[in-house]
Amino acid sequence: MEILIPGLILVALMVWLSTRIKRNAAAAFDAERIETEDLIVEKPEGFLHVLNDDSGLLFRAYSKDFGTVGRRDTRQATIEVERHRGSTLDDAVAAAKGVAETFTSEIPYTEGGERAVDARSTRIRDGGEFEIIHKFVTRGSDVIEARGAVLTENRDEHMSDIEQAIGTLRIR
Repeated sequence: MEILIPGLILVALMVWLSTRIKRNAAAAFDAERIETEDLIVEKPEGFLHVLNDDSGLLFRAYSKDFGTVGRRDTRQATIEVERHRGSTLDDAVAAAKGVAETFTSEIPYTEGGERAVDARSTRIRDGGEFEIIHKFVTRGSDVIEARGAVLTENRDEHMSDIEQAIGTLRIR
């Protein structure tokens, strides 16, 4: 009897803690507004914003769901924002074209007095085909590139979320 009561208390505490951890982990994939010193973006539901990222990117998020490429699991979709320091808009677009299988829908425009280009491409990576949305915006002597990539077979599940996230991107 002396062991039963502390044991029940311990089990109740473990159940409560487990439920709390699961709830917090699920909340990480909720839609949210991400604000950093460099940008503001609306992260879509089902994507996780990578914190303490050492990739050198301004922003990186990936989908909760996995797809299969060959025998390997890979994230179905990613959203990344990268700063190309000292680059011109034409150079940044040309670099993206250089690694793409196809590069289409190149649409130049101005955004807040800065030159910008929206584009779409496809790329084969690790044997899987990805559709990619690009948004290039000049900021002083730099070019900011936002790109969202989705496995072609999962296009319907993620493409509208990626388009919305990149559409909400505001560079500071």
